[in-house]
Amino acid sequence: MLDLFRAGGAPMFFVVIFGLISLVSSGLFVARPSETKRRTLQALDRAVLYSALAGLVAGLAAVGYHVPQNPAWAKSTEMPLIVMTGMAESLSAPIFGFTFLALSAMLQAVGLRKLSRLP
Repeated sequence: MLDLFRAGGAPMFFVVIFGLISLVSSGLFVARPSETKRRTLQALDRAVLYSALAGLVAGLAAVGYHVPQNPAWAKSTEMPLIVMTGMAESLSAPIFGFTFLALSAMLQAVGLRKLSRLP
Protein backbone atom coordinates (compact mmCIF):
# COMPACT_ATOMS: atom_id res chain seq x y z
CA MET A 1 0.00 0.00 0.00
CA LEU A 2 2.80 2.42 0.87
CA ASP A 3 4.63 1.54 -2.33
CA LEU A 4 1.50 2.32 -4.31
CA PHE A 5 1.20 5.67 -2.51
CA ARG A 6 4.87 6.52 -3.19
CA ALA A 7 4.54 5.53 -6.84
CA GLY A 8 1.71 8.04 -7.28
CA GLY A 9 3.81 11.00 -6.18
CA ALA A 10 2.56 14.35 -4.91
CA PRO A 11 -1.00 14.09 -6.33
CA MET A 12 -1.60 11.21 -3.94
CA PHE A 13 -1.81 13.64 -1.03
CA PHE A 14 -4.82 15.33 -2.63
CA VAL A 15 -6.47 12.01 -3.47
CA VAL A 16 -6.05 10.71 0.08
CA ILE A 17 -7.08 13.95 1.79
CA PHE A 18 -10.18 14.41 -0.37
CA GLY A 19 -10.94 10.69 -0.12
CA LEU A 20 -10.78 10.71 3.67
CA ILE A 21 -12.97 13.81 3.86
CA SER A 22 -15.47 12.10 1.57
CA LEU A 23 -15.47 8.93 3.68
CA VAL A 24 -15.97 10.81 6.95
CA SER A 25 -18.73 12.88 5.39
CA SER A 26 -20.39 9.73 4.06
CA GLY A 27 -20.27 8.26 7.54
CA LEU A 28 -21.92 11.38 8.93
CA PHE A 29 -24.55 11.11 6.20
CA VAL A 30 -25.32 7.56 7.33
CA ALA A 31 -25.68 8.78 10.92
CA ARG A 32 -27.94 11.75 10.05
CA PRO A 33 -29.07 11.70 6.42
CA SER A 34 -30.31 14.90 4.81
CA GLU A 35 -30.71 16.24 1.30
CA THR A 36 -28.17 18.99 1.99
CA LYS A 37 -25.53 16.49 3.05
CA ARG A 38 -26.24 14.40 -0.05
CA ARG A 39 -25.51 17.35 -2.34
CA THR A 40 -22.34 18.11 -0.40
CA LEU A 41 -21.23 14.49 -0.80
CA GLN A 42 -21.71 14.70 -4.55
CA ALA A 43 -19.34 17.67 -4.65
CA LEU A 44 -16.81 15.94 -2.41
CA ASP A 45 -16.89 12.84 -4.59
CA ARG A 46 -16.23 14.99 -7.65
CA ALA A 47 -13.18 16.40 -5.86
CA VAL A 48 -11.92 12.85 -5.29
CA LEU A 49 -12.62 11.90 -8.90
CA TYR A 50 -10.92 14.97 -10.35
CA SER A 51 -7.87 14.63 -8.10
CA ALA A 52 -7.54 10.96 -9.12
CA LEU A 53 -7.77 11.90 -12.79
CA ALA A 54 -5.29 14.76 -12.30
CA GLY A 55 -2.91 12.29 -10.64
CA LEU A 56 -3.25 9.93 -13.60
CA VAL A 57 -2.57 12.69 -16.13
CA ALA A 58 0.36 14.04 -14.11
CA GLY A 59 1.88 10.57 -13.92
CA LEU A 60 1.50 9.95 -17.64
CA ALA A 61 2.96 13.38 -18.39
CA ALA A 62 5.94 12.61 -16.14
CA VAL A 63 6.58 9.37 -18.02
CA GLY A 64 6.27 11.13 -21.37
CA TYR A 65 8.67 13.83 -20.27
CA HIS A 66 11.30 11.97 -18.23
CA VAL A 67 11.82 8.85 -20.35
CA PRO A 68 12.95 10.75 -23.48
CA GLN A 69 15.03 13.16 -21.32
CA ASN A 70 17.13 10.29 -19.98
CA PRO A 71 19.48 9.19 -22.79
CA ALA A 72 20.16 5.80 -21.19
CA TRP A 73 16.43 5.04 -21.06
CA ALA A 74 15.69 6.50 -24.48
CA LYS A 75 18.26 4.21 -26.16
CA SER A 76 17.64 1.17 -23.98
CA THR A 77 16.25 -2.07 -25.31
CA GLU A 78 14.24 -2.08 -22.08
CA MET A 79 12.26 1.00 -23.20
CA PRO A 80 8.90 -0.84 -23.29
CA LEU A 81 9.40 -2.09 -19.73
CA ILE A 82 10.44 1.36 -18.51
CA VAL A 83 7.36 2.95 -20.07
CA MET A 84 5.08 0.17 -18.78
CA THR A 85 6.45 0.64 -15.27
CA GLY A 86 5.83 4.38 -15.49
CA MET A 87 2.31 3.84 -16.77
CA ALA A 88 1.61 1.38 -13.95
CA GLU A 89 2.85 3.91 -11.39
CA SER A 90 0.57 6.51 -13.01
CA LEU A 91 -2.43 4.35 -12.14
CA SER A 92 -1.79 4.71 -8.39
CA ALA A 93 -3.94 7.83 -8.00
CA PRO A 94 -6.98 6.35 -9.77
CA ILE A 95 -6.63 3.11 -7.79
CA PHE A 96 -6.73 5.04 -4.52
CA GLY A 97 -9.34 7.53 -5.71
CA PHE A 98 -11.74 4.96 -7.14
CA THR A 99 -11.42 2.86 -3.98
CA PHE A 100 -12.39 5.88 -1.89
CA LEU A 101 -15.29 6.57 -4.26
CA ALA A 102 -16.52 2.97 -4.05
CA LEU A 103 -16.45 3.03 -0.24
CA SER A 104 -18.14 6.42 -0.18
CA ALA A 105 -20.86 5.21 -2.58
CA MET A 106 -21.52 2.17 -0.41
CA LEU A 107 -21.96 4.35 2.67
CA GLN A 108 -24.12 6.79 0.76
CA ALA A 109 -26.37 3.94 -0.35
CA VAL A 110 -27.02 3.14 3.30
CA GLY A 111 -27.68 6.81 4.04
CA LEU A 112 -30.04 7.12 1.07
CA ARG A 113 -31.95 4.09 2.28
CA LYS A 114 -32.34 5.71 5.69
CA LEU A 115 -33.27 9.04 4.07
CA SER A 116 -36.06 7.40 2.06
CA ARG A 117 -37.59 6.10 5.30
CA LEU A 118 -37.72 9.53 6.94
CA PRO A 119 -41.11 11.23 7.09
